[in-house]
Amino acid sequence: MLFNSLHFVVFFVIVLTLNKSLRPWPTAQKFMLLAASYYFYGQWSWMYLGIIVYSTLLDYCIALGMVRVSRPRWLLMLSLCTNLGLLAFFKYANWLIENWNVANAALGTSLQFSAMDIVLPVGISFYTFQSLSYTIDVYRGVSRPRRNLLDYALFVSFFPQLAAGPIVRDYEFFKELDGDQRVGAADVQRALVLIAFGFVKKIVFADNLALYADPIFANPAQHGFWDSLLAVYAFAFQIYCDFSGYTDIAIGLALLLGFRYPQNFNYPYFADSVQEFWRRWHMTLSRWLRDYLYISLGGNRKGELHTYVNLMLTMLLGGLWHGASWNFVIWGGLHGGYLAFERGVLFRLPFWNAGNAVMRAVRWTLTFHLVCFAWIFFRAKTFGDAKTLIGNIAGAAAPAFDEGAHLPMLLLLSAMLAVHLLGGWKGFKEWLARERGPVFATTLAAIGLLLIWFTPAATTPFIYFQF
Repeated sequence: MLFNSLHFVVFFVIVLTLNKSLRPWPTAQKFMLLAASYYFYGQWSWMYLGIIVYSTLLDYCIALGMVRVSRPRWLLMLSLCTNLGLLAFFKYANWLIENWNVANAALGTSLQFSAMDIVLPVGISFYTFQSLSYTIDVYRGVSRPRRNLLDYALFVSFFPQLAAGPIVRDYEFFKELDGDQRVGAADVQRALVLIAFGFVKKIVFADNLALYADPIFANPAQHGFWDSLLAVYAFAFQIYCDFSGYTDIAIGLALLLGFRYPQNFNYPYFADSVQEFWRRWHMTLSRWLRDYLYISLGGNRKGELHTYVNLMLTMLLGGLWHGASWNFVIWGGLHGGYLAFERGVLFRLPFWNAGNAVMRAVRWTLTFHLVCFAWIFFRAKTFGDAKTLIGNIAGAAAPAFDEGAHLPMLLLLSAMLAVHLLGGWKGFKEWLARERGPVFATTLAAIGLLLIWFTPAATTPFIYFQF
């Protein structure tokens, strides 16, 4: 069930009404929210709903057992192996088989395996990480096990963030669940703004930018310098608008139901270092990787060399988490390399850390283009496609700029970048807080007109709106 469907609108109106009506009876309210969450997920596949139920029961029992045994480490390992095993089977089994077959063919052996008929369950990467954070925190003594199974089941499967995050910690969720969950006028206003802007990001911007970028990434050999360069920039904003738009909607929906979720994006393209980019991009995943992977590997506690190795391992695994492809591994490796180089070299150069406007502009420009370069591998289907696209941009002199074909998209991307950077500028945000209504309306109108006038989807700007 998609957020931008009439089915979901009807579903959410019913849930919102029942949630308010059942507030005097908390247990009934929780049962209703859990049933609604299972129904929401079941619209993709009722068969895979059993995986969520299984993971919920397993980690619920494991957490309770951890406080009753003298050596709970084996229980933690059971949780890790089971959850990550399920994730690995559904997400990586066929990829591993493919790589095994390629390796054996290269070695000249005949041991080959056929791909399995596996459908990836929606959201499994997100609810697996969310459930694992709970068992790890209980093992570390950061959290106490939740004795009410209904509460824990709702934490794992709560529908606003179930499919694509944000990844919420147990203490953040249970604090809201145990509170009064009152939704005031200011909460409603903030929620509606988040939902509205989320839909604008997703439907108006991301889906239309995809109409430009997708054909070029699908067949880069048929395109030249300007097409390829603008496609990279278009995808950079497409993935930002798509992902941040979804999580804005999720946070807004949760807020209307009385749950205050942490921010997940904070103008990441305003960052002037890759380190800062990861403090602004998919923030709940970044802190998960930091707290449960980087720190578990040793963090920066075992010397500089181990720190660089831990950064690289964290980002390589973070890249693989995004999908079963070597391109995702390369994307993660690039970011690991960026972070290690910044920490080991750039941050130690006095001139690099200067606070003047020129150096800030240099740092921002370099960071933005390093991120965009990595996005090529994230988006391209194969390494060959990524190599071809990079070759289109760097391999030959740029042809003459075709104003009719490329100027509209260049102007649109420039306008989007300007608005994004303004949003990350403290002075602008302070002014925006004073003049929120007029600025929002003017900005939306201006960008909407640019979009409808310039982009290839001008005649069908809502082509992906699934009514």
